[in-house]
Amino acid sequence: MNRTARRFVLLALGLALGLTSGVALLNLIIDPFNRYGLNRLGVYISAERECKSTYVTRFPHDALLVGNSREIRIPPAQLEGFRFFNGAFSGATPEELYFFLQHFARDQRLVVLAVDVGEQDPAERHGDIFAPKGLTSALDNLLNLQTVEYSIRTIAESLSKHPQPIGPDGLVPVGSSMLDADRDDPGQEAYRIKAMQQTWDGYHCPPLAQMSFYVKIGECLRQRGIPCVVVIPPTQEAVAQSAQSGPAASEVAAWKRQLNTIFPHVIDLSFSSYDAATNFYRADPMHFKPDVGVRFMNKEVLPFAARVLRETPPPAAAP
Repeated sequence: MNRTARRFVLLALGLALGLTSGVALLNLIIDPFNRYGLNRLGVYISAERECKSTYVTRFPHDALLVGNSREIRIPPAQLEGFRFFNGAFSGATPEELYFFLQHFARDQRLVVLAVDVGEQDPAERHGDIFAPKGLTSALDNLLNLQTVEYSIRTIAESLSKHPQPIGPDGLVPVGSSMLDADRDDPGQEAYRIKAMQQTWDGYHCPPLAQMSFYVKIGECLRQRGIPCVVVIPPTQEAVAQSAQSGPAASEVAAWKRQLNTIFPHVIDLSFSSYDAATNFYRADPMHFKPDVGVRFMNKEVLPFAARVLRETPPPAAAP
């Protein structure tokens, strides 16, 4: 190779290395997922699992609330008697909740676990998504062009002074999509309710083996001496009627008995006065409104949890 060719190759390699290093440095400094705990501008993308894994280690709290999208908008600051971190995730599965608690439930006074009526293990399992990431995973993230897009979006959103989608206490605030879901739309409301009612057609209580992650959650928290109170959240009244009628009724009752064999402390609000349609978004009847969540937590769940804590002996001192 002559000198000119060698110089060209070195220049090309240097340019490629510089661009690669610049991309990696941008993604590391901006850290749009807050994956490395370096994000200072806020998390403006859909990254609940990534950023909550960081926030939960930073935010001072003595209690965890875990569940799915039905609980993500319950404001921890409005819950009484404890300082909560909201560890719920959109679309959370029992598998994800187990691994989240395995990593981050350490010395809290209380865990409140929300379990939707009839819930069981996911059909597909993805393993421990909260495990520390290796070098290969980190490089893939830092050199990923989609991460560059997210970094640029994070900068733009921060400069525009837009509110962060996820607060440091884990709260996902009510956004425009949820406000839209509370507008009068009879057709959409009827469609969503019908779809939810149909989930009870042919429902059968799963065997205990298909609720294995709840068993693991119970064992994990008992071993760590952390009291766990399970709440079965309210169900929109029209959907609740379907679950309480026909063959589904006995199967749902069997599921509840089985849940009680896993967890000794269960508050069942699935078919209760909180089921009123006005407590739910009209075009999204799966989700209750945040003030309803605050109300049933403060009136039903947390007083019950306080009694559980008073009656629970402190963990034995290590020998």
